[in-house]
Amino acid sequence: MKKLIVLVCFFSAVSVGFGDVSTRVCLADGNTPLEYQDIMVGTKLTIIVDSNVAEYWTGALLIEGDHRDRGKLADREDSCYDAAGVLATVELEENYWPDISKDVRGYNLYTDMFGNGVEPNSWFIIDYNATSIGDCNVGFYEYETQFPFEAELLYYLEFTHVRTRDFDESTRVDFGDFAILASYWQEQGCEDPDWCQGTDLDISGTVDMNDLMLFSDYWLERTE
Repeated sequence: MKKLIVLVCFFSAVSVGFGDVSTRVCLADGNTPLEYQDIMVGTKLTIIVDSNVAEYWTGALLIEGDHRDRGKLADREDSCYDAAGVLATVELEENYWPDISKDVRGYNLYTDMFGNGVEPNSWFIIDYNATSIGDCNVGFYEYETQFPFEAELLYYLEFTHVRTRDFDESTRVDFGDFAILASYWQEQGCEDPDWCQGTDLDISGTVDMNDLMLFSDYWLERTE
């Protein structure tokens, strides 16, 4: 069964804030809150950074180490909302951080450093894609605004990626996918890497009732 999102520091919510800056996780439309942690490979989400203050702020959304192989962050033309200020920027971060001994990939976020146009509201939006099966943690960091400009990890957004139920790649789990599962019903000898076109969801070698139950958990859900 799908699990509610769990974030470090034992907060169980889609929106988490430390101080005045917080994140929200939504579906690809940027409006509908994500309700569950377990998401299908191929699912596109959005991570929105909000604030209730009007001041210069800089931080980052980063995926570290091996987790970079399971999820991907991407910016967009409108990644900076107007409330982040006139000179707000989003900058690719792809480097080795000695202090955590890990390679990181993601985006540095900057509101207007002079405070021009900065308002309490949504500041940034970054796309998130579930690219492969497994756990993926996205670190939400805040940078010191004065030397030595150290990064402080505020918390992780924790995701679990599971096998897709969108067998026909229509971006929606529907009757087309059910028909594919039915075509393999009681099929034996499912093997890696195809697993009977992905319908052997529990990779037991047979398409059976367990797979039907796993499939039904995501009925009518979208990958994008």
